[in-house]
Amino acid sequence: MTRMRRQLRLVLALALGAAVTTSVVAPAQAASAGVLDGDVTNRLSSTYTVKVATFSGSNLTEKCPATNGTTYSCRTYWLPNGRADDQINGRNWDTDALMVESPYRVYSWTGTYQNVPAFRWYKISDGDNRTCELTSNTPACFAY
Repeated sequence: MTRMRRQLRLVLALALGAAVTTSVVAPAQAASAGVLDGDVTNRLSSTYTVKVATFSGSNLTEKCPATNGTTYSCRTYWLPNGRADDQINGRNWDTDALMVESPYRVYSWTGTYQNVPAFRWYKISDGDNRTCELTSNTPACFAY
């Protein structure tokens, strides 16, 4: 049932994406322009620490080494369990990467996955939405 919901979300996201403006706009304009942003929801228990990062804006005082081999200037935020990034940073806030402070998996739309070491950032694209939850005793972040 969960996989069916994810597939339905994918179909809806693709249908919505075809009708949404995708031009680059300033963050203040994002809410009114309908820009798709990256989103992360943390459904892991509080024993797992999940963080999200942005690569744009001011105060990029941290470094985020990502799985793609690039280290980005970033600003990071702790994402409490049961919360979504928009709940901590405001509506239409764009998450550019996620990280779990334990080894974790990141699943693609097709169900294949990548094992990610603890403290390593996984870069997500605009419109790439992720939900992190426990699967087979392993933290996993699924595309939806």
